[in-house]
Amino acid sequence: MAAFRAVEATPLGNLLLANVWPAYVFALPLAARIYSVTRLTHPTSLHAQAVLLQEVVTVVFLALVALLFAIRRRAIRRDHATLVPGLVALVGTFLLNVVAYLPADDTTSTEALLASSAVVILGTLFTIWSLATLGRCFGLFPEVRGLVTRGPYRLVRHPVYLGEIISAVGLLLAKPHPLIFLVFGAFVALQFWRTVYEERALSAAYPNEYPAFARRVPRLIPGWR
Repeated sequence: MAAFRAVEATPLGNLLLANVWPAYVFALPLAARIYSVTRLTHPTSLHAQAVLLQEVVTVVFLALVALLFAIRRRAIRRDHATLVPGLVALVGTFLLNVVAYLPADDTTSTEALLASSAVVILGTLFTIWSLATLGRCFGLFPEVRGLVTRGPYRLVRHPVYLGEIISAVGLLLAKPHPLIFLVFGAFVALQFWRTVYEERALSAAYPNEYPAFARRVPRLIPGWR
């Protein structure tokens, strides 16, 4: 860890470890999604068209994440000196990927599949809006690169996680299995846990501005404090 910090402290090391490497990691699933979109040409059914739109929106989301990793600012404060905050961030980020690749039950109705795609698309679009607003302050771990209070951040303090939770609800509509409900519950708990670490870092970096912002704006659900 000390060697990692020493490399990251240099301008080139920070660029490689904090920008280039994570952008490359997210470019891999982006390439896979682009390939899957090319296999969904000329959809005939309404559900197939919804799936194609969902895949296109996901491609936009992954492309934006890769871009933001590449251009993000250097962190001015971190709250993952111990293993737990970083582990919570990683598991919370990738947990739902397992669910996304599980096949839907053969008995799932077309209406449920369409509703699932609609909710996933809505949640992903909201997440894209939130990430675009976050801009160069974007990060995966509980790190501070700036304070953003505009756009969706006027609705909730963590709109990226809200959008991801909405998308997760869409997955439940297509795959309402008890195991997936458990995964969803764990996912929501991890996102809430992530907000605790992130807000601790933000409050330390902005001791006046962030507590005032937190008093005005709900954490994850609009209108619910």
